[in-house]
Amino acid sequence: MKKQTMGLVVLLIMVGVIAAAQKESTFSGEISDRYCTKANSHEMMMKRHNSPTTKQCIPDCVKAGGAYVLVDAATKTIYELDDQKKPAPFAEQKVKITGTLDKATKTIHVTDIQASK
Repeated sequence: MKKQTMGLVVLLIMVGVIAAAQKESTFSGEISDRYCTKANSHEMMMKRHNSPTTKQCIPDCVKAGGAYVLVDAATKTIYELDDQKKPAPFAEQKVKITGTLDKATKTIHVTDIQASK
């Protein structure tokens, strides 16, 4: 029993060390929504939601069950964002996001978002 308990303690410590080893990085791109980004257009969703602009389409899609994403046009990468409240004021804006990346799911664990200058 002691060996099992000791093994569990060692495993938990290793998981903690690995999690702590992830360094924060900065990611640049534009805040959009998953639906329109994957469709490569806002046109269809703007009609569906009666959104007058692409800037309004993004939160409308999120309200309809979508999610905010960061689109890095330079690398053609779409990052999921774990925090869906912080990106809301930045719809359709170029931003810099500070956080850690879960490479397996391409999800950024958001610490901070700033508008790009």
